[in-house]
Amino acid sequence: MLGVGLVWALIRGWQLTLVGFAIAPVFAITMAVQTRLVTKCEVRNKRAREDVAKSYYSAIANIRGIRAMSFEGLYKQQFDTAADRALTTGVKGAFVEGCTYGVSSGLIYLAEALLFYVGAVLIAQGTYSYLQMVQTLNLVVFSVTIGSQLMAFTEKIAKAVQATRDFNELLRLPTDTDEAKGVMKPTLDGPVTFRNVAFSYPEHPDAPVLSNLNLSIEHGECVAIVGPSGCGKSTIAALLQRLYEPTSGMIAIGLNELRSMNAEHLRHHVSVVSQKANLFDATITENIKYGNESLTDMDVRRAAKAANVHEFIMTLPQGYDTLVGENASLISGGQAQRLQIARALARPARILILDECTSALDAANQAVVMDTIRSAKVGRTTIMITHKVDVMRMCDRIVLVDEGRVVEEGRYDELMEKKGVFATLASGGEWQSA
Repeated sequence: MLGVGLVWALIRGWQLTLVGFAIAPVFAITMAVQTRLVTKCEVRNKRAREDVAKSYYSAIANIRGIRAMSFEGLYKQQFDTAADRALTTGVKGAFVEGCTYGVSSGLIYLAEALLFYVGAVLIAQGTYSYLQMVQTLNLVVFSVTIGSQLMAFTEKIAKAVQATRDFNELLRLPTDTDEAKGVMKPTLDGPVTFRNVAFSYPEHPDAPVLSNLNLSIEHGECVAIVGPSGCGKSTIAALLQRLYEPTSGMIAIGLNELRSMNAEHLRHHVSVVSQKANLFDATITENIKYGNESLTDMDVRRAAKAANVHEFIMTLPQGYDTLVGENASLISGGQAQRLQIARALARPARILILDECTSALDAANQAVVMDTIRSAKVGRTTIMITHKVDVMRMCDRIVLVDEGRVVEEGRYDELMEKKGVFATLASGGEWQSA
């Protein structure tokens, strides 16, 4: 429609139409400048709103610790600072957007005034008749009006441009990760082997976490991995799940190297019970079934019985249909850990990783969870990362990791009799007796 209007205006009066064409670049340049300014304001507003949301979420997620340590004032100050910054940024952005709207409206009226003036001059010179001038002017003003309507969308155009840029950044993210390279889906039998494994986190490539680590865990063996904080215990568990790839060296299960395995298949057969109970705001049955919908209710009950949590579940008014709450807030820590173990046992996992799963429990809950672990580890390769002496004693072997490598291994009494690094750490209070 815009093109038809301009062509008809050229036919009726090309002089006045050319004046309209001369104005068009001014509109185009102004619109480009406005879009850039509004885009910058939108980016700043978005970042400021994200800071407010981050402060709010952090306060809600850590509300118990904030209250316990009387950090209310600090978090309130952080939230108020973020909110004030967002308000200031929003006011500045609104001012810029208002100015752009005023500029665009002013340009429209100036353009129409200029066209009226040129039309009057052409009539005075006898070039146009009054009717011809009015027809041509209406056609050109019609085109200018469409241009002005486009300028009114500057804010929305700026937001769309920024959203498109953000989306393009997501599209450009690489999908060819090391994790995606494995395709094999073998049966996970045989020993777990770490051979000359070195690893540094990508954020700190110059700070090695593991250095030439050599470790072999036989199929069905229960091994405790111990050591001072920061020695690389949890990193070993992460590498075994292929959450990271080793910088050098090789990790294998039986004859199959981990980097050649399909990551989803591997994790389906490696169950993890962590220090924090990773339960979802759903029923007990749904939490045990999570990620494995092929399980029947009988399978769920069988796993719960193996984890010594079935009797507790049956005491609840709604039994297996009881909601555990967000972050397992409606049940105790020991019960949440046993539900985690039940979920691990419900999976076809041949390898069980227990990462400090008793560290946050009291003595009574720890004893119950340890009884559960004793039965759960039968027939599985079990790796326990711990500082607890009772947990170490129930393992077939203890592996001491220090400065990223295995320095000692054996049973608890053997390592104490050696009077080496393990005994030194024990005398220094590194191990917890309960």
